[in-house]
Amino acid sequence: MLGKVFLTEKSFRETCAYVCERQNMAMVLDTEGVRPYSQRVMAEDFEWQHQLMRPEKEKPVFHAALTFPPGEQVPDNKLVEIGRKYLQKIGMVNTQYAFIKHSDKAHLHVHVIANRVNDDGEPVGKGLIIERSIKAAEELTREYGLRQGQGKRLAATRLDALHEPDAKRYRIYQAIQESLPRCGGLDDLEKELLRKGITMRYRRNSETGERQGVSFRLENRSFKGSRVDNEYSLKGLERKLVLQQKERLEMETREKAQQDMVMRLKQSMKPEEKKPGRQEEESGQKQEESGQKQEKELQQKQEQELQIGRELRRGYRQHF
Repeated sequence: MLGKVFLTEKSFRETCAYVCERQNMAMVLDTEGVRPYSQRVMAEDFEWQHQLMRPEKEKPVFHAALTFPPGEQVPDNKLVEIGRKYLQKIGMVNTQYAFIKHSDKAHLHVHVIANRVNDDGEPVGKGLIIERSIKAAEELTREYGLRQGQGKRLAATRLDALHEPDAKRYRIYQAIQESLPRCGGLDDLEKELLRKGITMRYRRNSETGERQGVSFRLENRSFKGSRVDNEYSLKGLERKLVLQQKERLEMETREKAQQDMVMRLKQSMKPEEKKPGRQEEESGQKQEESGQKQEKELQQKQEQELQIGRELRRGYRQHF
């Protein structure tokens, strides 16, 4: 299961109309503080609390979707239970809400509409709502033994069937997904996307100049990184790039270790210089002894010949 938060600027009337307009495909599972039988009165109830309690609140609408992988079926009573726990985990408590199940796609999904102005007139759902939504969905997936969601499934998405803003958002998503593995940093990603007609812009701290956010523009549409995908916020991209660099270094280390091992194996398999055996050593010794004996005999023979020569010369002198 995935929990996707829509960072919307739509009104309650527009949001309720969107999730409830196709009545044959939409089913109201549960509500709190609003009437469920009409999208018009449901929107009126949400807006009444907003205007009565905190009219200055500019974006009172909370809209999310709990989506399940294709083929996973969850009973309605379990969907209501999961929806209530989801709101508790993300801090949307003590406020109006409505759960609307949709069956217009290949996968089951439940729209969650809630009022960011609670029953006491206090704002709720502030801060890192997207991060809390992701964490809540992961926890509930484990708790209820659900299948892990796979995020965007581009292979199963018909871009030509999407409305113009969503089609461009998916084109940006696809371009980032294809380009990111080849990039060593954000500057590389910026160059890769520019070749595909997509520009990157950073939101910076006015005092320090530090990058705080990123957006992507394709033709006449611009999207914050988190609107393209939760993983493509500035922090998400930085995490991915660091992880990629770490994986590259680990791979290079493994390859070098394998090459060193192959070299050592090759060296160990080289034939060694043959050392003389015992018989060869004995044969060598015998040959050496025989050579020495022959040399000694030759020396003795030479000495005998010299001695004979001396005797002959002495006898010759005495005779004359």
